[in-house]
Amino acid sequence: MSATELRVRWIPLQQLEWFGNPRGYNITYSEISTANGVTFASKLMSLTIEDHTANSHILNHLEEFTQYEVVMTAFNDVGHSQTSQTAVERTREAVPSLGPSNVTANATSSTTIVVKWAEVPFEHRNGQIEGFKVLYGPASNRGGSVATNPGAANVQVKDIPNNSTFTTTLTELRKWVVYNVQVLAYTRLGDGSLSTPPIRVQTFEDAPGVPSNVSFPDVSLTTARVIWDVPEEPNGEILAYRVTYHLHATGSFNYSREFPPSDRTYRATDLEPEQYYMFSVTAQTRLGWGKTSLALVFTSNNRERPQPPSAPQVSRSQVQATQITFSWTPGRDGYAPLRYYTVEVSEGTGPWTPIPERIESSVTSYTALKLKPFHQYRFRIQATNDIGASGWSPESGQVRTLPAAPNKPVSNVKVVPITTTSVRVSWDALPLQHWSGDHATGGYRILFQPVSDFPTPLQQTPKQDVPGIETSQVVLSDLSKDHNYEILVVGYNSQGMGPISPPIPVYVGEAVPTGEPQRVEAASISPTEVRLKWAPPSQVQQNGDLLGYKIFYLVTSSVNEVPSEDLVEELEVVPASYTSHSLVFLDKYTEYRIQILAFNPAGDGPRSSPITVKTMQGLPGLVGELRFTEITMSSLRVSWDPPKKKNGELLGYLVTYETAEQNEKFSKQVKQKVTEPELTVQGLEEEVTYTFSVRAQTLDYGSPVKGNVTTGPQDGSPIKPTGLSLAKTVASVEMHWVNGATGKGPILGYYIQCRRKAMEDWQKYHHDSRWTTVIRTNNGPLEEFSVSYQNLLPSTSYIFRVIAYNSFGISYPVHSDDIVLTPSKLYLEYGYLQMKPFYRQTWFMVALAASSIIVIIMVVAFLCVKSKSYKYKQEAQKTLEESMAMDIDDRQQLAMELYRSRHAAPSSHHGSLGRKTNTLGRGKSPHLPPGKSPPRPSPACVAYHSDEESLKCYDENPDDSSVTEKPSEISSSESQGSESENESVRSDPHSFVNHYANVNDTLRQSWKRQKPKRNYSSYTDSEPEGSAVVSLNGGQIIMNNMARSRAPLPGFSSFV
Repeated sequence: MSATELRVRWIPLQQLEWFGNPRGYNITYSEISTANGVTFASKLMSLTIEDHTANSHILNHLEEFTQYEVVMTAFNDVGHSQTSQTAVERTREAVPSLGPSNVTANATSSTTIVVKWAEVPFEHRNGQIEGFKVLYGPASNRGGSVATNPGAANVQVKDIPNNSTFTTTLTELRKWVVYNVQVLAYTRLGDGSLSTPPIRVQTFEDAPGVPSNVSFPDVSLTTARVIWDVPEEPNGEILAYRVTYHLHATGSFNYSREFPPSDRTYRATDLEPEQYYMFSVTAQTRLGWGKTSLALVFTSNNRERPQPPSAPQVSRSQVQATQITFSWTPGRDGYAPLRYYTVEVSEGTGPWTPIPERIESSVTSYTALKLKPFHQYRFRIQATNDIGASGWSPESGQVRTLPAAPNKPVSNVKVVPITTTSVRVSWDALPLQHWSGDHATGGYRILFQPVSDFPTPLQQTPKQDVPGIETSQVVLSDLSKDHNYEILVVGYNSQGMGPISPPIPVYVGEAVPTGEPQRVEAASISPTEVRLKWAPPSQVQQNGDLLGYKIFYLVTSSVNEVPSEDLVEELEVVPASYTSHSLVFLDKYTEYRIQILAFNPAGDGPRSSPITVKTMQGLPGLVGELRFTEITMSSLRVSWDPPKKKNGELLGYLVTYETAEQNEKFSKQVKQKVTEPELTVQGLEEEVTYTFSVRAQTLDYGSPVKGNVTTGPQDGSPIKPTGLSLAKTVASVEMHWVNGATGKGPILGYYIQCRRKAMEDWQKYHHDSRWTTVIRTNNGPLEEFSVSYQNLLPSTSYIFRVIAYNSFGISYPVHSDDIVLTPSKLYLEYGYLQMKPFYRQTWFMVALAASSIIVIIMVVAFLCVKSKSYKYKQEAQKTLEESMAMDIDDRQQLAMELYRSRHAAPSSHHGSLGRKTNTLGRGKSPHLPPGKSPPRPSPACVAYHSDEESLKCYDENPDDSSVTEKPSEISSSESQGSESENESVRSDPHSFVNHYANVNDTLRQSWKRQKPKRNYSSYTDSEPEGSAVVSLNGGQIIMNNMARSRAPLPGFSSFV
């Protein structure tokens, strides 16, 4: 199966071949080693499979590319069978698990190192070694492997594609640098492990490179100070520096001087103003002077920062998939020659990222490397001189790199044989971002070839292309039978192929069945057995001879309690000749899901469609343990848990109890059917042991569960109370006692029991002499209690006892020798009634009913009053709107009458102010001033008062007028005989609602002193019919025009 796994397959024994209770199989395997031309087995190992239905097993943790031999035995309860035939197989190849041994490295010059190594140990080769790779790079200060070196980007690899070459020379190395060197071997499956530890070697010393970072921080017209750093490639120990300078225009030598290695600065003086000078700096090692660094400087006092370069320019010919070359034009140097350029790059619209490399000032183009294919980039440049950096140049336009081949290998490749000449290859599709911008032409290429000692070159390998980047499987057909193939999958597009996946080996010649068993049927024939029938797969889907069938069955529904860990799919294997089988020892009345598959030497075929079947009902299992609670002297409660194995529809329980020992006085056996898992039993004998048995019922009763219990006190019960005394009162019997010890738990309450006492001999045969519980308390410890006569029979003699109880049981009872005779029935019905509490007396109930009626009447009346008041206010508002529609002449005439009324009122009603009623009961007719016409016979009501009375316009008493203490409040009344045509406005002043709503001032009328009526002649002049009602409350004028007979105003004369 893999480099560390082998699959062992066999045909299981049939049931008849086990000769007893089957147990399982034993597999013994060992390595086959060769030494001095002799083959022998080593590292013998074995394992046991506790599953007699298994037909395969995977041996893991094996050595790579190693041959094993395997034998098997079957065993039952008696012992082991004979050994099977030996099977020999080799695990697959893998990459070497260890690097080459004896690695050495020696420097031969300042730029070369010779590396030597030996073979990889045989047990770690894991396949055929195809070559070696030497990895080398500068060692970090921390040392370590080149693969884990922080400067891993500088690691270089040299490939030696020959498994017989064990030496190589590394060239073009840096001088006087310590290198780490490691070697690995590789097979056709990939690179193996690196050799350890890394070999450290230093190249030889040489002349140094150019000093770095030469600049002039201080420059004037006649002086210039130059500074520099150690060469980036010192190539040895620096012994001295040399500085020379001259006029750049003439080239004539001017000055030269050497400095020790600790000095890296020099000030040149007596220079000519505004001239270019060329300075040169050179370092020296033990092997001589190295390369010279040249720097130009302009003597001036006006140096400044340089101007930014121009925007980078990119031509399409300079764009590739992973790099872009661009150029620019430098800006003014600010009289300070440029030292270097800095470049920043931005991917798409992302942030700017600096490129760590410094670009020489003499260069005007640059190639950005390690870019992503088919991505957009922007660039900008900054120039730097001795004064500082310029601003950033304008950014370049968006430039997109070209697409490329896929950059990631295909993963999760799986190969499954489907016929004897075809396999199905599946893989995980590559994500879109790994197609390097060219997904439209993308697809997958499947490379396959038989495994041989002479592999076919990749260009000649058979292949099959599958277009589409979302495709994830393909079927390879027409392969050679009985051959091992290697399958590779690689993504490709129009730009080329991506990395190749590791090869997947597969054996072509046998394939699992592609069809499932047909016409599967299942029928229950007993509570524990199911009979199965099926037909084999079609011949074209068997892919060879079948070895047998596997029957899978799983509990899907059960009335029984099945632990979740037991809900595991079970398996039985039957030979290929069988087309029916019985599943036995199943759970009763349980639903199973059943599936069947066929298998051959290649493996298992697909399962059939699931079917369900339910076993028949059976007898129920045992109920749970019996629990006895609430045990008293003559009763108890027994409960139990339903059976875990119901095995059918649970109909109920049969409870049987009987005395455990035969007694001459009594012996009892009772059977009772119940539907709930509990029963309360009464009428037991005191301190007698009973045997209870409970059986569950489905089709019939199951096995019983028994338990014994003794009535009376239990372990941990309270000690019985003492000193019980009785005292009769008018309505009850009062009891007093003293509590004993509480036992193992606090006292929870008491049983108050009584028993009828036969006073005559004839009563002994008619009275029940058993103890009866009058009441059971549950409010904790007590020392007294009252039993009402209402709970007892009249004219009956009783004796009493008290029993304490806690959570463990009851105490022994405490008895009283006193006999209590209850009052007669007549006393209980009449005399006792006088002792009832007040809330049970007749007078209290009658008073409560009467009070309730009064409250209801008041609520109804209040609601009626509120409703009527709202109605009158609405009508008054409507009248106001109508009165505002009067013509201007009527309003002027009404204003004149109002004016006259206001001047006549004070003179005719003097002396009437100051009454509590604030009204004028009687008054003489006022004398009108000379020269003024008498008032018109249109009654009016003028009032200045609150909002609540703003709508009162009429005095219902025609013989009286009311004037409040306010001088401006005047009211006049209409004739008693006149009526309003609008009956909705004028209502009966003595109605119930008007009385409480104070409509039309009826409340005031009710307590006024009665005044004699005055008879005035009716005014018959043909005036406009109506009455004006004016209210000056808040500046509002309300006028009601109503047709009615006119009565002269009090104090005015009538005119014909």
